[in-house]
Amino acid sequence: MFRHTLFSPRLLLCSLLLTSSAIAACPDWTAQQAQVEISTLRQRIADWDRSYHRDATSLIADEIYDQARAQLEAWQQCFAAANSNSNSNPAEAATQALQSARGTRELPFSQMGLRKFSESQLHSWMHAREDLWVQPKVDGVAVTLVYQHGQLSQALSRGDGLAGQDWLEHAKTISAIPNTIPTAHATVTLQGELYVQQSAHIQAQGGGSHARTQVAGLLNRKQLSAAEGATIGIFVWEWPDGPARMPERLEQLAQLGFADSRTYSQPIQSFAQAKHWRTHWYNAPLPFASDGVVIKQSQRSITHARSSYPPFWAVALKYPLQQVLTTVTDVTFNIGRSGRITPIIHVQAVELDDKTIRKVSAGSVTRLQNTKLKIGDHVAIALSGHAIPQLKEVVWRSPHAQHIPLPNAQQYHRLSCWQASAGCEQQFLARLTWLSHQHSLQMPGIGAQTWQALIDAQHITSLTDWLQLTAEDLTTLPSFADKRSAQVAAAFARAKQQPFARWLKALGAPTAINIKAADNWSTLAALSPTDWQQLRFLSAKNAQQAYAFFQHAGVHAIALELQQQQIDGF
Repeated sequence: MFRHTLFSPRLLLCSLLLTSSAIAACPDWTAQQAQVEISTLRQRIADWDRSYHRDATSLIADEIYDQARAQLEAWQQCFAAANSNSNSNPAEAATQALQSARGTRELPFSQMGLRKFSESQLHSWMHAREDLWVQPKVDGVAVTLVYQHGQLSQALSRGDGLAGQDWLEHAKTISAIPNTIPTAHATVTLQGELYVQQSAHIQAQGGGSHARTQVAGLLNRKQLSAAEGATIGIFVWEWPDGPARMPERLEQLAQLGFADSRTYSQPIQSFAQAKHWRTHWYNAPLPFASDGVVIKQSQRSITHARSSYPPFWAVALKYPLQQVLTTVTDVTFNIGRSGRITPIIHVQAVELDDKTIRKVSAGSVTRLQNTKLKIGDHVAIALSGHAIPQLKEVVWRSPHAQHIPLPNAQQYHRLSCWQASAGCEQQFLARLTWLSHQHSLQMPGIGAQTWQALIDAQHITSLTDWLQLTAEDLTTLPSFADKRSAQVAAAFARAKQQPFARWLKALGAPTAINIKAADNWSTLAALSPTDWQQLRFLSAKNAQQAYAFFQHAGVHAIALELQQQQIDGF
């Protein structure tokens, strides 16, 4: 897993623009506001870089990190004048983070991040090259192994890409790293990825599973036990001082004890083949987590052993995004017929898995409060289950974020909002919509839109007003032609004939109640909580809910109206 931190400006811009489709148009900010927002994001990225390179700990998913850097670049282009007043820039911040990660041991060959290409960029890159190979991009911790006359002499962390930490003692404990190799070469330098060994890990299903964090945590310990070392594997992806051509390198690597390199390297002649292997490794069981593929030339020209730029003979093509970065624009609240309040987070439209996402459910007011979310915050969105968008986390908070006024949860419950009064609009509409549902009074063709039209026309202010409407009444509505009015009136008439049990269900009676053939409203309303427990075998909680429902004044008023309409059981 690589991050762009010490690239040339051109290469950095190239990689950042890969996610430009997810970046919204220039915000409507003042110069001062833009400067504060840009400075906040720049500092956030610097914190991530410092943790990543100094502590080998990833605080954020790679794909969200990439999008955040792309967002920073886009904002800086939008507000170039405001940004010019700043004494800092992303390259300087990245360099500072890398310097804090710099170790005491100089790497024999630099380990800089790969350029991450879009499909169109990769297609162009491949067009001008031949003798290409593809490998999975293993999600782990980069390491350099140096063997002198067949003996492991150095194991160095990536550090700042030019100098790293000494991991030799840990390496001796990792059984996947041979202490000696059968070679005639005086020096063998291998670059690879240390990873947590997994059993048939499928990236498309399990994602990264915090694979890099796990192995980084092990390597950050002062001592590594043999059992811990046995859980770590290594994938060698480069042999800078090895044979010139890929087939020879792979064959000799297998002889040295690094067979994974040969197993997971494939020759390709076309862009279609590169995509094929990306799809295959994304869905196939592998012994490691991965986050894309690497396409490289068989022969590479290593003219400078130590370079602060990424190699030009190898690039990365990431897997499809599993998370996307966006900004909270609003939060509204849906109130259901039972009084449940569901916060709906509105975000700047983003594309994920061929879906356009504009809204995300926060689940509950409690969860919304736990996130401390504000309007203007920048969040990560993912798809879960049956492609349902969900809020993953707040990535960073806007310094100009606005507080979200919360509804009064005490105002809404199972027995609230039986009429279209102020503050009850949503719950009342939800009650009406449930009335016409196929599992209630079965009014096909009548949904929330129809009920809202009747409410707007002031034909309905209570839950039973529709019982008195005729086809002639309905024709007065702009959206109701004669045929539509007749259909709705007929559905209302059929609903009146539904049995008592369905009416109770439609009104929202507790589901624990078992209706008997001889039951009617009067007999059920006469039951005490003790009766509900002893005669109807309900729990204490369900008995209290049943008693509260049948004794509620709003429900009593509805029952009286249904009695006048001669509805069954009332």
